[in-house]
Amino acid sequence: MEEKLDEMIVLLKNIDKNLQILVDEKNAVKVKKPSNDAILKQFEETEKLFNKVMNKGK
Repeated sequence: MEEKLDEMIVLLKNIDKNLQILVDEKNAVKVKKPSNDAILKQFEETEKLFNKVMNKGK
């Protein structure tokens, strides 16, 4: 009986570890995926800098 309990504990720990890995991966995706607003803002700032550099050459 005690051996079965030990096996169950090991299985539950593995399940818990795998769930934590999945949660961490999901959170990592959320962090890595910028919002459309952030991408647009970054593009606008890059465009401003590009135009400033191009206008200096004239």
